[in-house]
Amino acid sequence: MRPEPLILTDDFINELAADWYFLSLRLNMLSESSANEVADELIENGRKLKIILSAGQYTYLQPLNVYVDRDTFFDVWLDADGDIQVSQLYSDAE
Repeated sequence: MRPEPLILTDDFINELAADWYFLSLRLNMLSESSANEVADELIENGRKLKIILSAGQYTYLQPLNVYVDRDTFFDVWLDADGDIQVSQLYSDAE
């Protein structure tokens, strides 16, 4: 029996990008001894996110807008080297 195919909804993509963003922040605050598990999850999420960003052709000029909550957002894109880049958090009020 084959596994169910993954359906890439906007909510799934947003959640993946938000998870990657906050995992990367968390990894920077952890000690080396407790960072391995977070690093593994960050790498796995990053792999998936890169595929999505590449397929959507998200760049600095046309980034993927990711919502954190109702009023807080950040942008994510691939740079010329294929690395994930993010903006700072911002809100609609800014």
